[in-house]
Amino acid sequence: MIIAVDLSLYNSGCLYACRSITKSYYRNSVGVLLVYDITNRRSFEHLEGWLSEAQLHIEPQRAVYAIIGHKADRDTERAVTAKEGRHFAEFHGARFLETSARTGQNVEETFLTVTRDIYRMLESGHVYMEDGWDGIKAGYAHPRDSIILEQHEQESSGGCC
Repeated sequence: MIIAVDLSLYNSGCLYACRSITKSYYRNSVGVLLVYDITNRRSFEHLEGWLSEAQLHIEPQRAVYAIIGHKADRDTERAVTAKEGRHFAEFHGARFLETSARTGQNVEETFLTVTRDIYRMLESGHVYMEDGWDGIKAGYAHPRDSIILEQHEQESSGGCC
């Protein structure tokens, strides 16, 4: 069985001046990436506020959270240790990854990890498709654009089919 997922992504950081618009994006969120710059301590210090804001607008719905330290290719300029980022994530029950857009380190893995976690929440009944909520919707797969999240082998019944 192939599971196809279509992600809608919003960068709320660039909408800081338009807070009322940003709040509406959170309402239907099922996955949240909180991204800080490992070379900028102030960005790391803002994580607590960003997390609180996301939770305020998402709850009572559940969401997968991931703390992402970006610019991992600039390790010599690091102002936030990986240990600090990991500790923050673990304390808040979130995933932790460090990424680099320059090298591609963990960029795809970040999206796959969060998407797999959302799918597992759907499978386990922690989130579900609900009328009037656009967080998770049933849709149609576009095979050329699909990435396989999980592939389950079908059991052979011994017959021709």
